[in-house]
Amino acid sequence: MNLLKDDWIPVRPLQSGSAEKISLRQLLCSDKQWEVCLPRDDMELATIQLLICLTQTLFIPQTISELKQRIAKPLAEKDFEEGIKPPYCNWFQLDHPDWPFMQRKGARSITQMAKLMTGVDSATNCCFVNEPGLATQLCGGCAAIALFNLASCSPSFGGGFKPSLRGPATPITTLIQGRHLRETIWLNVLHESEVKRIMPWHRQARYQKPTWVEPIVADARIAAQQIGLMRGLLWQPAYVELTPSNAEGVCSCCGYRSKQVYINFNKDKFKYTVEGKWPHPHSSLIVTQKKGELQEEHVSFKTSTAPSWTQLARFVVQRQIDTDNKEGQQPAAVVLQVQQLYAQQAQKLHLLVGGYLNRAGQASVLGRRHEVFTLNHGWNKHTEVVREIVDAGLGYKDALSKSLWVFANGLKESKGNDSNKIKGLGEKLKLHDIATRQFYRRSEPVVQDTLARIDFADPAPRMAMMRRSLNTTVTELFAELVRPYLQDPELIKTMAIARRTLDKHLRNLELQQNKGGSNGATTA
Repeated sequence: MNLLKDDWIPVRPLQSGSAEKISLRQLLCSDKQWEVCLPRDDMELATIQLLICLTQTLFIPQTISELKQRIAKPLAEKDFEEGIKPPYCNWFQLDHPDWPFMQRKGARSITQMAKLMTGVDSATNCCFVNEPGLATQLCGGCAAIALFNLASCSPSFGGGFKPSLRGPATPITTLIQGRHLRETIWLNVLHESEVKRIMPWHRQARYQKPTWVEPIVADARIAAQQIGLMRGLLWQPAYVELTPSNAEGVCSCCGYRSKQVYINFNKDKFKYTVEGKWPHPHSSLIVTQKKGELQEEHVSFKTSTAPSWTQLARFVVQRQIDTDNKEGQQPAAVVLQVQQLYAQQAQKLHLLVGGYLNRAGQASVLGRRHEVFTLNHGWNKHTEVVREIVDAGLGYKDALSKSLWVFANGLKESKGNDSNKIKGLGEKLKLHDIATRQFYRRSEPVVQDTLARIDFADPAPRMAMMRRSLNTTVTELFAELVRPYLQDPELIKTMAIARRTLDKHLRNLELQQNKGGSNGATTA
């Protein structure tokens, strides 16, 4: 199966119709509109990202004008043929005798196919999110998608295997979603000048071969600033070789009958070191300064409770380290580029966000998040308003959490030279943690609706509406969570102090709004 020539992309027509498989040529050179169709959202996102990486490396636009043209119209057949000419057409064959796509022949450790699909049997909640037998046998297309996802977006196999090029913490992928699949692909392809901006060594490294054609040497020390675009986007950190069955079969993931299915694979680990951070165009960066040196880390999900909107500012707001900011942040290159594409044209941004949650250094997946955020017209000229929305939401969460922490832990009351301990409910119940989870669940629709509807040039009215809604949510949650203890005489005083603590934090949030507030003057 060849990713550049065969029908392997699982899609359905955008308007109506049954699911089908199409080729890369059909996707890029036709004006038909499709969307990806697979049984798991993370596999769908991996499919989109793999298609972006193929298009980025084979059909890179030279200018922003050429990119705009490709977003608007299908790729010409002659340009497609030029892009896949040898040697590229041989490099993307899944069962090539010498260079199978993203594989290394000779790996020895036999492994069940389920290990190739992230979270099927290594997630703590796997039996709740997967259909039985989802990865029993995979067709060539689903196997290629799973290979890419494991190498680029997932935790490693664990046990000494190297993580993806984006680091040990599983990265959050941020992409721009278009009206249909082909538009989504081109909205996330960088033009030549933008590639050179994030990767000044691009011209010298543009003819590097991918890792399965020119393998990473064991024990090598590799400078990130020497890794080219194709090699980096399709980096394979492990030795993996798929094992085909001897008969055709039905793919347990997409459900299509295939002449060739894969039932297990071989894998081997090896050591190497990448020095520095490779500028992956699909991820945001956090920049910190330690001992006079700047350190970069890709944004990832750190907790199982905090939803994606809590990190939304990191996805779209650029911030430098200075006296006021101890931490800098850099949005993904595709997000920065789309601001240039929109320029003065007011358009909504549909931001596609996805990633896994795992404990540092472990392969087990604790959860996954894949969702779309809509930012209203004018977001590109007022990105700081996004930060204000996120900060306001987190402020109300903190107000609730801190007040219930007082209720749970109690406090000391001083009278003259004496101090008395005022009884709390007890830390074991973790009431403030329960409140945080419930706040996130109830506030998420409010925050997302604000982002989608706010007038970024005049954000104050919608911000005030959001604050009133969050204020009500916090007040109601506090009342609900302390209600079972209203009849406990030992907790009445603690409850009153906790309520005063909540009122104090809510007044401070209101004062902050009245002092600074959103007035439409902040710009990126």
